Amino acid sequence: MKTGISFPALLAALIVMTLFSACVMAARGDDKDLAAELEKAKQRVLPGYTLAYKFAAGEKFRTKVVHLATVETKIKGVEQTTKSRTVSSRIWRIKDVNASGQIIFENVVERVQMWNSVSGQPEVSYDSRTDEKPPANFEQVAASIGRVLATITIDPHGRIVARENAQLQFNPGIGELTIPFPNTPVKIGATWSIPDELKFNVEGGQVKKIKTQQVYMLEKVETGVATISVQTQILTPVNDPKLQSQLVQRLQRGTIKFDLDAGRLIHKQMDIDEQVFAFNGADSHMQYLARFTEEPLKEETAAAPAATERK
Repeated sequence: MKTGISFPALLAALIVMTLFSACVMAARGDDKDLAAELEKAKQRVLPGYTLAYKFAAGEKFRTKVVHLATVETKIKGVEQTTKSRTVSSRIWRIKDVNASGQIIFENVVERVQMWNSVSGQPEVSYDSRTDEKPPANFEQVAASIGRVLATITIDPHGRIVARENAQLQFNPGIGELTIPFPNTPVKIGATWSIPDELKFNVEGGQVKKIKTQQVYMLEKVETGVATISVQTQILTPVNDPKLQSQLVQRLQRGTIKFDLDAGRLIHKQMDIDEQVFAFNGADSHMQYLARFTEEPLKEETAAAPAATERK
C-alpha cells in the first residue's frame, strides 16, 4: 500500500520548523530575517495552478465586449469632448483541437452597436442588425460583421501559434484575443510578463516604435476561479507629449477572472484614466477615460438571431 505525506501534514511540519526558527531569530532580535523566512516558507508550500484554455472541436464560445471612451481636450482655450460606445458580440468557432492540445478557431464579430458624440456635432450611431446602411465613419466596421476575421491557432496556454487574417481586423476594445499564460503551474503572487512593441506614426511620415510589456500577476484563486491583474509597463522613454497622447490609449490596467476547470474567460475589465499636458501647444490638455469589459454571453442571449455570415 502506497503512503505519502498529505498537504496539511506537510504544512503543519513546516510551520513547526518555521516557528522553531522564529523563536531562535526572535531571541536574537532578527525581526527582518524572521519575516523573510516566513515568506519563503509560505511560498514553498503554496500550490501551483495550471492556467490553460480548454475547448472541444465544434464548440462555439460567445462573448459580449463593451468599450466606452471619453476624450476631453483643451487647445488654445477651446474645449471639446468626444464620447464613444461600442458593444459587440464576438464568437470563437472551435474548428479543431489537435494532438498537441493546440486550439484552432475562427474569430467572428456577429453584431456591433456603435455610438459616437463630438461636441457641437450631431451624434452618430449604427446597429448592424437593424441598420441597412452604416454611416460613413462606420463603413469599415460594418463590412467586417458576420465574416471570419481570422483563423487562429493557440496553444493551451493562450500563446498564438499561427494566424491567418481573412479580413481587415476590427478590434472592438483593448488588448489581444487571448490571455497568455505560463507553461508551468503558477503560485499565488507570482508574476509573468509578455513583451510587446507598439508603433505610432509621427511627424515627417516616420514610425516610432515603443517597447512595452504586459505584466500579469495571479492575485488569488477562489472556488476554482483565478483572479489575475494586468498592467502595461512602458520600457521606452517617451518625452514627447504628442506621442504620449497616442500612447495612453493603448495602455492596459485591470483584472481578469478565469475559470480553471472550464478553461475559459469569465470576466475581463480594463480601465484607463490618463492625462497629458502640452500635447498641442503649451496650454493644451487631454484627459482620456476608457473602460473595456468582456464576459461570456448567456445561452438565451446567444440564441438570439445573429447576422448572416457573408463570404
